[in-house]
Amino acid sequence: MLKAKIDTNIFLVDHNLELTRAISNSIDNPDRYNIESFTSGEKFISHLSNYKFSRNEIYIVFLGYKYFDEGNNTLMNGVEILESTKAINKDIEVVMLTGEDEGSYGSYVMKSGAFAFIPKNENIHLRINNIIMGIISQKRLIQRRYSYNISLKILIGYILLVTAIWAIYRFFYYDF
Repeated sequence: MLKAKIDTNIFLVDHNLELTRAISNSIDNPDRYNIESFTSGEKFISHLSNYKFSRNEIYIVFLGYKYFDEGNNTLMNGVEILESTKAINKDIEVVMLTGEDEGSYGSYVMKSGAFAFIPKNENIHLRINNIIMGIISQKRLIQRRYSYNISLKILIGYILLVTAIWAIYRFFYYDF
């Protein structure tokens, strides 16, 4: 039996490796997705910069806000990562994961292009699965609409071509 092609890519970006593992493990039917985890925005953006995007694939990022380094190095925060992600590919859907003290960033990240923001609480796993299914449904609907529009344009072009050929034939070969 042939295995279905995986067309959804999920990126988990958070400084808390345990959280990204827990989220990865709680995603329903994980074998239906390509799931990758990153502990810093710099690593994620570097990966994304070299990534080969496909128009027919769906890209979802679950992104934390605060990032910590063992040294005193300055790391990108979630808003900077969001903006960099959207600069690389505007079709990537970014969902912000907010801690207890980070809820005030919600309206700003939505204006910056985030699909949604969800708190890191006991309901995070349920919300993530619901958001994944919602994004996939929305993106597939857009893809079907695009395919329909292309098919309709081809059909109209074909009808116009046949009509033009018929008119030319009638003009040159029809006896008055």
